[in-house]
Amino acid sequence: MVSKLNKHYCAALLACSGLISGCGLWSNDSEGTPEGHAGNGSAGNGSAGLGFGGGNAANGGASQGGASNEGGNAGFVGPGDPCRPGVPVTSQIPRLLNRQYAAVMRDLLGVTALPSTGTGGDQPLSNFLVADFDGPLNTQAWDAYQDVAEKIAHAVMTGPNRSKFISCDPAQAGCMDNTIETFGRKAFRRPLSDDELVRFQQLGKTTPAPSAAELAETTLFAFLVSPSFLMLSELATDKQVDGKIQLSSNEVATRLSMMLWDSIPDDQLNTAADKNELQTGEQILAQAKRMLLVKEKVAPVIEAFHQYWTHGDDPGAHWWKGHHDATRFPLYTANAATAMQAELDAFFDDVIFGHGTFADLFLSNAAFVNRDNAAIYGLDPAGYGTDLKRVELDAKQRSGFLTRAGFLSSYANETRTSPALRGAFIASILGIQIGAPPPGAAQQTVTGDFVTNRQYFEALTQSGPPCRNCHEVFNPAGFALENFDAIGAWQTVDQLGGAIDAKATVKLGNGLQDVEVSSPRELMQAIAKAQKAQDQYVEAWISFAYRRPDSSLDHCLANDFEFRIHNGDYEVLNLITDLTQPDSFRMRVRGTP
Repeated sequence: MVSKLNKHYCAALLACSGLISGCGLWSNDSEGTPEGHAGNGSAGNGSAGLGFGGGNAANGGASQGGASNEGGNAGFVGPGDPCRPGVPVTSQIPRLLNRQYAAVMRDLLGVTALPSTGTGGDQPLSNFLVADFDGPLNTQAWDAYQDVAEKIAHAVMTGPNRSKFISCDPAQAGCMDNTIETFGRKAFRRPLSDDELVRFQQLGKTTPAPSAAELAETTLFAFLVSPSFLMLSELATDKQVDGKIQLSSNEVATRLSMMLWDSIPDDQLNTAADKNELQTGEQILAQAKRMLLVKEKVAPVIEAFHQYWTHGDDPGAHWWKGHHDATRFPLYTANAATAMQAELDAFFDDVIFGHGTFADLFLSNAAFVNRDNAAIYGLDPAGYGTDLKRVELDAKQRSGFLTRAGFLSSYANETRTSPALRGAFIASILGIQIGAPPPGAAQQTVTGDFVTNRQYFEALTQSGPPCRNCHEVFNPAGFALENFDAIGAWQTVDQLGGAIDAKATVKLGNGLQDVEVSSPRELMQAIAKAQKAQDQYVEAWISFAYRRPDSSLDHCLANDFEFRIHNGDYEVLNLITDLTQPDSFRMRVRGTP
């Protein structure tokens, strides 16, 4: 293993030689700053304050401007905010997100987990890292990168994945030089410069000299803590048009692979980059379409986006936090909750890879069931094993992800349904802005002879203006889902004894006419047709894919995609590939200091 002495020596040598600057305090948003001179996070000439390091403050992920639980994206286009074409300023050197770090290690070195001394078992790599955050790298995050790199380097050099780094005897002449060049090409997503080759070669020239095995492991460690590995630098400036800088083909390859795979380019994409064949929209589109066929790499990105869009990665959201009374709901178990969570990911994969449209997210009756969640859907658990199996449910009852047990159980109270929680979530999908509840709202109580949970909530939330003004906006959508109990099972009789009343006048927001619904299916049909909901979805994809906040320069792009999705037959897969076509995908501009 890289010794503590060698580890700190390695970091110090790389710092002096320009491979590391400031012991990890590199800026995450500087412009035009060559590697090794990023200083202590100064903005340089660039996109100061954007800080795309990650950040879980609101929605998790990359602080990408997505919807909050209180109301959704503010929207790209509004009154007095016209479409203005252009290339927005973005971070020139964003860090790898934790999910990208994990995917890169999987594809580059075959490492997906490491042993944890605290738990005694293997843990995902993200468990060893500091949560994604914006701004310059801090000491805590830098220490974590070094610690996990040391563990990975040792695991690779002593395990079955050694050949992914080095395929020759490090004591043999020329072996380390060849390894530095070939492995560095993959790790840095570009060929190493002559200066970089020399710097890495300097690692072995110490007194006393390291053994061949120590040198190999230390060299791997050095790659894994280099800014050129941890940051997605875009430094090319040789080709400029009208103030816009054309990304190099290697930089375009990295954008493609990180957007579609959260990982490094494969050999085919690297070959295209080395031949400078990623400069036109047609060249980029051909690669994007090919890459979308690699489902095992694309699926995690599809799942991450839908967690982002639905706020599933927001620590403040209600997803997977609910607990339900075991006596009242014996079907809700820890295993059932795990199955529910896996089912939603499988559902989104099924829709997207099945060439589905936005509407299919709300209308598909596909479900993924095993022995743990089958009974919640009225199916016999005896017919299922531990693996999820695709089934088709009654579309009149189970249309779309909002009628799946994962959402319904998460957005409910411990012992009863919550039309308010479910309705507020749907309002965010529709882009309806909802403010924070007034002080003391959570302590509101009401008494009465209620025979349905709906009656109780109507009385509870309509008692006065502070509550009524918001609840009359989002409660109706929740009422339309009252046929689902607190864990998502279908019910026709309320737990209080009365018949379920799912009729509601639902507000779709954005000045759209209210719609009358009388069943979950009709509610889902209304949401699927709501243009504001469609627009929210498109805008979330733009923010997620490009890792930048809402920009007026993206309004024309958003308008174009929204027009296509409004037609109803625009596949989400086409939306994803089309996101690689704007000038802003293959070009960048310098920001204002």
